[in-house]
Amino acid sequence: MIKHWQKLLNTDCVVLGIKERTVYPIFKVGSSSLTKASDKEYINQNISKCTHIDVLLRDPEDRFVSGLNEYCQLNNLDIHKTLESVRRGEVIDRHFAPQFVWLLHLYKYYKGNVTLRPFSDIKQFTDLHKWGNKEKIDVPHLQSFVEIDQKLMAHLKKTLPIGTIINELIDVLP
Repeated sequence: MIKHWQKLLNTDCVVLGIKERTVYPIFKVGSSSLTKASDKEYINQNISKCTHIDVLLRDPEDRFVSGLNEYCQLNNLDIHKTLESVRRGEVIDRHFAPQFVWLLHLYKYYKGNVTLRPFSDIKQFTDLHKWGNKEKIDVPHLQSFVEIDQKLMAHLKKTLPIGTIINELIDVLP
């Protein structure tokens, strides 16, 4: 599945400084709010200067549905037709890419410790985030997109070397 995510993996990787902390913004996990609250950016090779990075994780099923909705709204697409295209492997996008793929992207530039935090911890970084401010159409999630993130969630509230997480879960990618 990694080859399907090359478009994401080949973009700039950005870690944000918010006061004394650093956080890796993942689409559909408060990334817009975190970006607005940031006072510093670390891009690509500069990320290695970070000594620790927080990563907010969202419930995988909810994030998939929200991300698919966002992608369809941005591109003026029918969500049910798009879901079928995603199911067939014809459409992929960073809005609904597994959060693990985002961690792979970070791992290209950073080998240190990360703390995986629940999305609700966004309040520790910014008060700009508004919960549930967009209407979304409820569609079923695709298990192939959420399975690896469900396993990733077992590490919530833990601080680990990012390489440990990658090595543990890389074989789960379909």
